[in-house]
Amino acid sequence: MPVTVVTASALVLLLSALSVNVSRLRLRYRISFSNGPHKDLEAAVRAHGNTLEQVPVFVLLVLLTEWQSAPAPWLGAVALAFVVARLLYAFAVFSRRLPLRQLAHAVSVVLSLGLALRLLWGQLA
Repeated sequence: MPVTVVTASALVLLLSALSVNVSRLRLRYRISFSNGPHKDLEAAVRAHGNTLEQVPVFVLLVLLTEWQSAPAPWLGAVALAFVVARLLYAFAVFSRRLPLRQLAHAVSVVLSLGLALRLLWGQLA
């Protein structure tokens, strides 16, 4: 399952970086819970939280799609697009670029839905 391994690894690296960023800001501001008045901490929490919401489902979909013998180059391209979308999402949150954030989130959701529909179609066909 090489596509799943590479995808999961890349996304865990991203999630780890986002998590460390939240911890770094919590230490700086000495805040354990909530965000206080700090907009940068709020952005860091949302960037990590939204990515954490999207990643497990997508990795599972990649695993199942790869298990069904999907063409590796095609699946790799889909997975790469998702990773890039999640990177752009984080960048957009931190730079406060709402249209880019919305686009990156939409791409993430569309890619997940696409894999889910492909899997469902494979079961119905």
